[in-house]
Amino acid sequence: MRSLLDLVCAGLVRGLNLIFHLLPIEFTLWLARRCSIIVYFLNRPRRIVAYTNLRAAFCAGKSPDELRKLTKRVYQGLAQVFLEIVSLTKVNKKYVEKYVEIVGAENFYKIKDHPNGIIFLTAHFGNWELSGVVSALMGFPLIVLAREQNMKRLDNLLNRLRRSKGLVVVTKGITIKYIVKALHSGKIIGMLGDQNAGKTGQQVEFFGRPAATAPGTVRIAAKTGAYVLPVFTARLRGPYHRLMVGEPISIKKNEDTVPYLEKYNKLLEKYITMYPDQWLWLHKRWKASTVKKVVVLSDGKAGHLNQSLALCDELKRYRRKANYRDEDTKVDVVDVKFKNKLTKALLQILSVFSGRRCQGCMRCLRFCMRKDSYDDLMKRYADVVISCGSAAAAVNRFFSMENNAKSAAVMRPAMPGLNKFDMVVLPCHDRITGRAGRHVIRTEIVPNLINEERMKTASDEISKITRLKSSRTIGVLLGGNNSDFVLTSAITKKLLKEILRASESSDADLLFTTSRRTPAEAAELIKTGLSSCRRCRLLVVANEKNVPYAASGILGLSDTVVISCESASMVSEAVQSGKTVIVFRLKKKRKNKSKFEKMLRDLEKKGYITVVEPDKISNAICENLRNPKRRTAPRAMHDVYMNMWRLGV
Repeated sequence: MRSLLDLVCAGLVRGLNLIFHLLPIEFTLWLARRCSIIVYFLNRPRRIVAYTNLRAAFCAGKSPDELRKLTKRVYQGLAQVFLEIVSLTKVNKKYVEKYVEIVGAENFYKIKDHPNGIIFLTAHFGNWELSGVVSALMGFPLIVLAREQNMKRLDNLLNRLRRSKGLVVVTKGITIKYIVKALHSGKIIGMLGDQNAGKTGQQVEFFGRPAATAPGTVRIAAKTGAYVLPVFTARLRGPYHRLMVGEPISIKKNEDTVPYLEKYNKLLEKYITMYPDQWLWLHKRWKASTVKKVVVLSDGKAGHLNQSLALCDELKRYRRKANYRDEDTKVDVVDVKFKNKLTKALLQILSVFSGRRCQGCMRCLRFCMRKDSYDDLMKRYADVVISCGSAAAAVNRFFSMENNAKSAAVMRPAMPGLNKFDMVVLPCHDRITGRAGRHVIRTEIVPNLINEERMKTASDEISKITRLKSSRTIGVLLGGNNSDFVLTSAITKKLLKEILRASESSDADLLFTTSRRTPAEAAELIKTGLSSCRRCRLLVVANEKNVPYAASGILGLSDTVVISCESASMVSEAVQSGKTVIVFRLKKKRKNKSKFEKMLRDLEKKGYITVVEPDKISNAICENLRNPKRRTAPRAMHDVYMNMWRLGV
């Protein structure tokens, strides 16, 4: 089958050569631009790569609509390059004089007789084939190193076209020894340095991201003493080109290659910025980049954000296994804000119908999100998108499609659904109907940021602002109201009474923090009740002065932790700490049991927590302090860690 395809393609190119040799080049290129739209729509995999690369480079300054138009122009440029190569038989000195403007030719003439040869270093930019042809027609034949292609007949035909213009094409036996020998003979060799060099490449910044850059050209120049001459050809309009010859570069033996690779990438970046549609964006240039960019979508809920950031921690830990640094995983948090509740619900519905065709559109996001939030999001590029909560899940779906990124969602995304994400982390209290795929990871508690190192760091910070005097410590994490529970003044008074009684009878210090959900009346009661308490070593009222490390510091310093029952995130953090945890009930808004109450029941059965009424808190604290039990924290993130490969890292 491949042999037949090779035969057909070679015959087609030969036929096109005979036709286009007779036609005016202006008409040939006009036809190329018209035909490019067909290739654009048929070649979807590479079109996605091209758009994604353009977005990575220019998202800060170009809208999705502008990037889509730019992608189409990239295909127009490549179609024109192809038909110019097919029409190569008509290129002669007269053609060059008419259509090619040479800038910086003096840079070449002052080194043309260099005994150790010259390396023309170029890129897949503009019509890169033309620079070699121009050199050969001007009396300076170029040795072109061409990789042998799978379709041999077509490859041979294209090479014959190149040789007909004086190029020396070498496809077999390309070795360092051959290149060194040619350069020592004073020859000129053409080399391309802009493709992904894989694991053997040098990580050099290119459009703000490290890219695996081939160091071979620089090393050969240093070994042989050859000059490196940057040469780039840009299309001005139609058949008119500008060939730009840079300053010659001399590299000393054993000199560090990195500064020269950086110089080449910066020069190429400059020309690409000037002519953004003329580079080969269809190539996966950053495939071997060490840096992965992660965008975390925040719906404004601190607990949801912490769950997303917990996945980022696991992502960094997973990448450490492959010897990547934590700095190689760059995390940006973007606030997701909708115009109103209606557009928020609308986007969730629209996300069900999202797909690859959404790339380059983003009209749904623009319509539903607030302008400031949408603009902030669109200026980011992501390799991985992480969100928590149903509202952010819909944005995750569209944004991951826009970036051709991997996606992870925490909690059940009712819309757009489980199968729209590469990984879904689903706490066991989130019910699902039907069969979940292997990409759905179930956890006993919700993901959280609590670990020994973070608790130790936070404990040290807390110790700087308070001094514990007793050998025992009670920590209290007080939440507040949500859709299922209410923290009433009566419950707050009972909590204060029970906490103070337990600290006195157990001779224990008290560390207390409220949350932003805590009602103002409850916070005022807490302040009044604890302001004169000699055992209260720390009181943080979050709505007045929040201390970022308060919760993790209290968990680290406490022997027993008392926590309100309404927050899955807060309870999970307390359980993850490994301390004895007492959860007290709040007033319910509904008679039916919520999914979170099921989680509390399951955790109590497994011995992770004790659930009590507010008036039983003191007895539970005293019992736990008399008979302390260090509980092993659940391996909440183990399965998440083992499935991080799903995010392409």
